[in-house]
Amino acid sequence: MTTPGPTRRRRALMALCGLTCLLLAVLVQGRMDEGKGRRPIHPLLYLPSGKYLKVMALGFDGLLADVLYLWSIQYYGNLEIKDRYDYLERIYEQVITELDPHYLDPYLVGALIMSSEARNPEMALRLLDKGVRANPDKWIMPFEAGFLCYNDLHDYARAAGYFEKALAIPDVHPLVRRLHAEMYNRAGDKRTSLREWLEIDRTTDDPYVHNVAWNHAHDLKVDVDLADLKDAVGRFRAREGRLPRRMREIVDVGLLPSLPRDPEERDYSYDPGTGEVLYSGGLVLGR
Repeated sequence: MTTPGPTRRRRALMALCGLTCLLLAVLVQGRMDEGKGRRPIHPLLYLPSGKYLKVMALGFDGLLADVLYLWSIQYYGNLEIKDRYDYLERIYEQVITELDPHYLDPYLVGALIMSSEARNPEMALRLLDKGVRANPDKWIMPFEAGFLCYNDLHDYARAAGYFEKALAIPDVHPLVRRLHAEMYNRAGDKRTSLREWLEIDRTTDDPYVHNVAWNHAHDLKVDVDLADLKDAVGRFRAREGRLPRRMREIVDVGLLPSLPRDPEERDYSYDPGTGEVLYSGGLVLGR
């Protein structure tokens, strides 16, 4: 009867022999291309896709993914290789993350290289999207994609969508919720942003977070109230052929259910001669 120990050792030896043969094959291919006058390419860039390597690894696909990941950091960190980004997506998306879809570092570092070094954020998002699909229980994946949309692409609506995915995952970092709320403001949806910040303010036990949420909610309330009041004044003028003599007339004719009060519980200022509506206080964040 064969003992588990020798069987495991034989299996490991077979895997290592197979991988050695594979690496020799891609090395020979590289030398052949170089001998034909083609541009020299690093031998590991000839590797087949991760799906084929997974079979050849005989259960050691995680180990092989780790080896290739460590090699990739060294390779893409070599500034002397001018065209090193030509195979960037292939190495990370088709090889390393195919070998081990649950290995988070290649997604995160690969996306960082793609966005910061190769200046290709859309490529980075494709890799992170794959990480989101393969690791639906890891909030860091949609968070990184959202932050890339926010910081690199300035696509705030898209960022909000990624942050919302992250928020649905247990144990998500509290910062994600604040970023999610702010993305709506950056995208121009101040009303939704105000609602999100008010909810953060209502539910937090952290004094710092409470202060941050209140500051955002304060300024957003002013923005939303002034927009509503100015819109109501314009509709009143179009309907009645004149400006309201006092703000209360807007409510009297049914254009608003009630007059909003500013964050300090004061009335907003109104000039019946110009129709201008003003906030007499100061914005906390000054935006």
